[in-house]
Amino acid sequence: MAKEYQFLPDKWKCVNSFNTNYAYPKNNSGVYLLVKPEPDYENRKFNYEILYVGSSTKLKQRYENHEVIKKLTDIYGYVQFFFRECDNFLIEEYKLIKKIQPKYNKIGK
Repeated sequence: MAKEYQFLPDKWKCVNSFNTNYAYPKNNSGVYLLVKPEPDYENRKFNYEILYVGSSTKLKQRYENHEVIKKLTDIYGYVQFFFRECDNFLIEEYKLIKKIQPKYNKIGK
């Protein structure tokens, strides 16, 4: 993961109930992150590894049927889905991929 991007989970909505910004995606356009949380017990917080960045015209449908979520869950055991609704989702996705360089995004997509 690129070091210049600081992931702030409170700035994103998340399907997982233990997050403060719980929300279930609607069929609106937006960008999303597939994230592996790592507990830091000593500091009582989570560290996050962003594995994948994507966008969709229908976030709910993407969340419910995305093959990458299933594959990453098989690999890591647990993956969180963070999302933000926006109209300019393709531009936002491109910017995030360029900044973060996630492990599972294909280069030159």
